[in-house]
Amino acid sequence: MAQTDQSVPPLAHGEIGDRTYLDVAASGLKASIDLRQLPDCQGETLLDEGDSSRRGACRMAVLRLEDTTHPASTPYEIRLTPYSADGSDARDLQLDLRRLDAKAALPQAIVSVFTGGAHCCTLLSILGRTPEGANWTHTATPELSGEGPPLFTDVDGDGTPEIVTQDESFLYVFASHAGSWPPAIIYRYSGGRLIDVTRDAASRPWLETDLKRNEGFWQKEQSGNEPNGFLAYYVATKAELGQLSQAWDYMKAHQSHEEDPAFSVSLCTLIGRQDALCTQDERAPLPFPQGLAGFLVSRSYVTGDEMLKVAPDAEAAIRAATWYRPDFSCLNLPKKNGVAAMLCANSDAAQHELQFDQVYYALRQTVGPDGWKTLKQEVITAENDLDRECGLPIPGADDQSLPPNGAACYIEGMDRLTQTYRARLSGAALEESLRPLDRHIALQTRLMQLGYLPKVSPADGVYGESTRAAILAWKKDTGRPEDTAFLSDADAQALLPAPSTPAASTISPTETASPTAPETEASVASATTSHTLLGMSVGFALFILAIGTGIYLVPFFVACLRNTPRKLTVFLVNFFLGWTILGWVAALVLALSVETRPKTDAN
Repeated sequence: MAQTDQSVPPLAHGEIGDRTYLDVAASGLKASIDLRQLPDCQGETLLDEGDSSRRGACRMAVLRLEDTTHPASTPYEIRLTPYSADGSDARDLQLDLRRLDAKAALPQAIVSVFTGGAHCCTLLSILGRTPEGANWTHTATPELSGEGPPLFTDVDGDGTPEIVTQDESFLYVFASHAGSWPPAIIYRYSGGRLIDVTRDAASRPWLETDLKRNEGFWQKEQSGNEPNGFLAYYVATKAELGQLSQAWDYMKAHQSHEEDPAFSVSLCTLIGRQDALCTQDERAPLPFPQGLAGFLVSRSYVTGDEMLKVAPDAEAAIRAATWYRPDFSCLNLPKKNGVAAMLCANSDAAQHELQFDQVYYALRQTVGPDGWKTLKQEVITAENDLDRECGLPIPGADDQSLPPNGAACYIEGMDRLTQTYRARLSGAALEESLRPLDRHIALQTRLMQLGYLPKVSPADGVYGESTRAAILAWKKDTGRPEDTAFLSDADAQALLPAPSTPAASTISPTETASPTAPETEASVASATTSHTLLGMSVGFALFILAIGTGIYLVPFFVACLRNTPRKLTVFLVNFFLGWTILGWVAALVLALSVETRPKTDAN
């Protein structure tokens, strides 16, 4: 990818190299990293890629943050990662201080390490003080981690840098690594949260400039080499700018029609299933435009409806991208579990299971931790009874085949369970449980965009503990009247206003209007409009027009009645200057002052 804007330099920067201690300071914040020999390194660390099973002694990098403007305040310490001088662990440990939040009293500390390996991987996290100054927060490491550090640049020109990273899910999908172009993701850091501002109006000029720069570089250097990798980036970025149709035409004109199974998507990958659960047709590589359409929908760059307008031939791919998946991964299915396989293979069954999950998690929030165990046991028993009722296979048994009506029976049974458990809910919890699944997914996605949920969280419509915590934080920050972790209808409207689209009024080809149907307001208005002029009936409007014309030409009529020899002069002044009033008066004076033509005797 072409070189983008230069990064805004940090307030302070340090690299530990082969030392055992590093410290930097700026604007009231002192940050230090100490390599300590620990007897047991088991436990969570900030830059560990989720590895919490480590045991035994190691040398651990520990970060310490101090507010030097308040010497009495307690320093904050957090373990970063095991760190060895020989590079067997993470290496290239760096520490920056930056002011990313203009409202924060102190700047923020950015720590990063490199894990090694081809094209991989910088692990990075931002640590800062909460707005109240009581606690320290850190961003989830996967959010900003990637092949290299993000770009810190002032995207919107307000004097405070944003954080530009890349959507690396585009790598290797439509081209090799060298031919892939990941779209930009722009974050604003505020109050300890990463807010996705990629689609904000203030980000548009930067995105447009970046796109133009990259397009020029691609046309000059790489246009003949793996064009589909660039075109995927181009269409995605244009979609962010609201220019999908134009981008789609550009893509169709410049795409490579050579299919490479190694760099393509299939219906199976869009659905998110194991190859073993897909048919041969579902595993077949899709043509690039169809695969790109489904991929962009699956990555939320466009909606399915938006994509259908420009790519109607990609309907199957778009449907696969919007496939409902159960609340577990279909890529790592448990062995000998026919029900799990059925939920991964049947979108309708998965949707009804998720709808029950909504009710279950709303009830779980209602009963509180003390009631979780009892509720879970009750639900497991109810679901096992349903499986037996429908003749579904018992997990672990050798025969995991489903009866012919197994999926239909499961869907009907889950709907019964949903209604049974929903009857226990009331108020905001009931409103939440009645909300459509797609609306729940959109609300979770919005919480991710606002930084209340990590971007790596699944948006499946199921409100677990992390979503509940995000709802509470959002309510607190926005001053919502209720402090519960439920999203009432009013809360949902405030968080993400529902689109107000008029109801469709098209008539299908098989429908005809009833000849005896009463007139509607629209038909009456249409009939009235067709017989009016300037808001009046045609006859009345013509009458008013005639009266006005007569008054306007009074000076000329007077000249004609007096038979003045200058009738033509009076007419010209009256007709062309009468609209100025002064001209009308002048014409009248002229008609009255000029002598009349003497009458002649007819004999």
